[in-house]
Amino acid sequence: MYEIKVFGGVNYQEIHRQGSVFMFNEKSVIDAGCLLTSLGEKCADIETIWLTHSHLDHIVDIAFVLDMYYVQRKVPLKIRGLKETLEALQKHFLNDDIWPDFSSITLMHGKGMSLEYEAIKVGECYRIDEETTIEPFATDHTVPSCGYIVSKENSAILIGTDTHSLEGIIASVSNKKAIRALVIECSFPSAFDGLAKVSKHLTPALLFQGLKSLEKKGLKLYINHIKPSYVEKITEEIQAMKGDWDVTILKDGDTIDY
Repeated sequence: MYEIKVFGGVNYQEIHRQGSVFMFNEKSVIDAGCLLTSLGEKCADIETIWLTHSHLDHIVDIAFVLDMYYVQRKVPLKIRGLKETLEALQKHFLNDDIWPDFSSITLMHGKGMSLEYEAIKVGECYRIDEETTIEPFATDHTVPSCGYIVSKENSAILIGTDTHSLEGIIASVSNKKAIRALVIECSFPSAFDGLAKVSKHLTPALLFQGLKSLEKKGLKLYINHIKPSYVEKITEEIQAMKGDWDVTILKDGDTIDY
């Protein structure tokens, strides 16, 4: 059994911890929405951040990890993501206007620059450590985006993050028999169907309708990215609509087994 630590799932009291982070080991995470509040000084040990897309709740703490732990860092912080995602960060965020461009600032106690960018491609497999690989797949959001399939030996978990269409998830499960669990967002109540469509998010009705073909496969379903104002309503709808799914609504600090 393998584990992934989740930060920024659903937190009822602390709205500022709603950003997304999935942690595999002390050096690798997916997204950087709430790294500082979740990990504190351990952020200095993070070496690679795999980004799903360029929205602020998934990238914001890149700035503060670099700023607050610049002196402690001995190796560059690697930001891996789609080409379009990295371009958005360089143009609109870490650009010397909004925040310093750390890719042009040398490490104080190490070799190279403080920040390195590495573009990834959907469908290619990358290694996190000796046991773990990660493969991006296309998701459907308002900006170029991807989810990730994380694999160890014969077991894998699919992390979907922000998406509207579930086609990429369905295809990934069909192609990879090792997938044991899914992490999928559910942002709005079902009455907000129009808003979900425009903003490229999901409601419980859209989620379970889209996953109908996978319902009997025995996969574990984890749900995150619930908007704080709608936690109770969405939770009620999920319970009413889940059918045969084994569902867990993720909370900040939860651990996913796969």
